[in-house]
Amino acid sequence: MKLRILHLEDNLTDAEMVRLSLARGGLNCDILPVNSGDAFLAALQRPEFDVILSDSGVPGYDGRAAMAAAHDHCPAVPFIVVSGFPQRDNTPAVTQPAGAVAKSDLEQLAPVIRNALHGTAASQQEQLETASYVWGLQQLVSVVQRLALARTLPAIMDIVRHCARNLVGADGASFILRDGDNCFYAEEDALGPLWKGRRFPLSSCVGGWAMLNRQPAVIKDIYQDARIPHEVYRPTFVKGLVVMPIRTLAPVGAIGVYWARPHRATSQEVELLQALADSTSVAMESVELLSSLEQRVTERTSELHRRSAQLEVLNAELEAFSYSVARDLRSPLITIDGFTQVLLESNGDRLDEIGRSHLERICGGARRMHRLINDLLELSKVVRAPMHQVTVDLSRMANEIVQGLRQSAPERTASVVVADNLTVEGDAALLRIALENLFSNAWKFTSKTPNPRIELGSRMGRSGRRAFFLRDNGAGFDPRHAANLFSPFRRLHPESQFPGTGIGLATVQRIVHRHAGEVWAEAAVDRGACFYFSV
Repeated sequence: MKLRILHLEDNLTDAEMVRLSLARGGLNCDILPVNSGDAFLAALQRPEFDVILSDSGVPGYDGRAAMAAAHDHCPAVPFIVVSGFPQRDNTPAVTQPAGAVAKSDLEQLAPVIRNALHGTAASQQEQLETASYVWGLQQLVSVVQRLALARTLPAIMDIVRHCARNLVGADGASFILRDGDNCFYAEEDALGPLWKGRRFPLSSCVGGWAMLNRQPAVIKDIYQDARIPHEVYRPTFVKGLVVMPIRTLAPVGAIGVYWARPHRATSQEVELLQALADSTSVAMESVELLSSLEQRVTERTSELHRRSAQLEVLNAELEAFSYSVARDLRSPLITIDGFTQVLLESNGDRLDEIGRSHLERICGGARRMHRLINDLLELSKVVRAPMHQVTVDLSRMANEIVQGLRQSAPERTASVVVADNLTVEGDAALLRIALENLFSNAWKFTSKTPNPRIELGSRMGRSGRRAFFLRDNGAGFDPRHAANLFSPFRRLHPESQFPGTGIGLATVQRIVHRHAGEVWAEAAVDRGACFYFSV
């Protein structure tokens, strides 16, 4: 008969654990879960339940109130408390629960329900088997966690040989590997010696039978089973056994457990051993995959070293080429800009409005190209310049940079805060270039912000190192594009809104990387930006 159960519980995991516990306890149940007082009271309007289970309380609704309501609507239905700390208290007998079970002791729930329904306790044997099964599951969880961390086959075998024996209370256990047409008894944990280190043909041992037939061998008495080579077992203590194949489709081994007495393994014991074999199979496949990956990594590491050396040469050549091109472009660009200016000054009055507009655009483009070439040369210098490590006072350096920015734009009234005693070991010239770029960015992107504010300080960075930060309340940017910030020529704002070449932050990143540090940014649109760097 299917039991109809009403269960008041707001934790989905606990509700599922209760359902599984009842199923393992052999109860066929139809459970209606509710997670609030209102839902519980509404369910009680249909007094069709055989049992009511309740936590000690859910948010906004106390377990005692649930007991009282259950008694009012269906006094004959057993009310059982299932909570973290079930306690019987001094409430009136009319509202006492029919039973109380701790969530840490759910194996007792099915017997308590049976007792409440039938007035008789479950048999001691049933309780013992249930308790043993739950204990085995707890052991299995621990073993699965350990197997997940195993990185070698010997480590897996060491874990499994001990676990298999303890899991079902056996007197011995073997870890068997398939070796071509043979069974290799690789490891064991037993009262006395078994067959460690020996090989037997698959066709002449029970381990081979389990692998060839891809199913467990469950034998109560080895001397009553034709599959057992009695002469091999007679020198040992073994009387009863279970051998479970590792992997069903193509077994790679088997786990054997043995008893010193005739023993018919229960379905629960077989289920636990099957779960162990499945977990062992996954762990062995993971080790095999890891070994294959490690071999590939070893093979590719030498290739990467070779390519890295080639890349360094190519990068050096590219840097030299960029420097040469930028330097060589500057001279003709100066000529274009100069003659265009002369043309405007000497013959501008002879041109119509369209002609003057064209010449002014040429001048503007030449100036922008000039700035870009200068920035490229600066970027190239950052990469090529030798480094000289000294103690750098970033606070003093920052105040000098801010003073220069204020002199260049005396109409600006930005609030700038620089923390004291910001010092670091590094190249002073390069760090000044980095700070100048960061402050120039903050100064530019707060130019359209009411009450602009810029702050330089420090804190512990995400890698555990001290990180410096420059924060502003300016235009900010979309954080989805943060990865593009430090690429040359990548801009997140239109040129017409905030002029620039897109080289500054790339320069900052290269300087920071030359100091073995990292740089990153956080921001939101119209809510400012914060740049972090460590050196």
